[in-house]
Amino acid sequence: MSQIVLQVSMVTMSVGLYLGTMALNEMAFTELQEFPGVNWIFLPAGIRLLCTLLFGVWGVIGIGLATLFITTKYFFPDQWVYSAGLSFVSAMAPYLVYLSARHHFGLAESLINLSPQRLLVCCVAFGITSSGLHHFWFWLNDTAPVSLKSLVAMITGDIVGAIIVLYIVKMLLALIPRRPMNNPNP
Repeated sequence: MSQIVLQVSMVTMSVGLYLGTMALNEMAFTELQEFPGVNWIFLPAGIRLLCTLLFGVWGVIGIGLATLFITTKYFFPDQWVYSAGLSFVSAMAPYLVYLSARHHFGLAESLINLSPQRLLVCCVAFGITSSGLHHFWFWLNDTAPVSLKSLVAMITGDIVGAIIVLYIVKMLLALIPRRPMNNPNP
């Protein structure tokens, strides 16, 4: 597979997973919404972190594109600059956590050394980073209610959503049988 096809596939998969999870979250957790975009359980947060961990910058691009589509179509149709800012924040928050994990944990590209404990640290760091950046953007633009309650709701929703998604994926991966490694030195 050529490099370009692989990169386009990673972006496309990120867009599709994010849009699908956003629709699922809207159906399942509408009652847990503090205000549009701030939920006490937010599964798309887990997809944002997952795609970034798996695909790096290509996941970031996919998340940014999906967020731009969602914000301009459903939440802020006439506010392209505001939507672009939200898209940037949504995509960059997991990337900052990814870069931090690579630096502090020596996170391998294969994610082989991403233990359950380190994964939990990434989820918490992501929830705090994402919520902080989103609320800063809300405050800067004076377009959404910024309060301690909305910040706590978003932190909680992002952490819980990330934990649910990432630990489900981790459990599913554990069910896949591993091929025995050939040992060249018997």
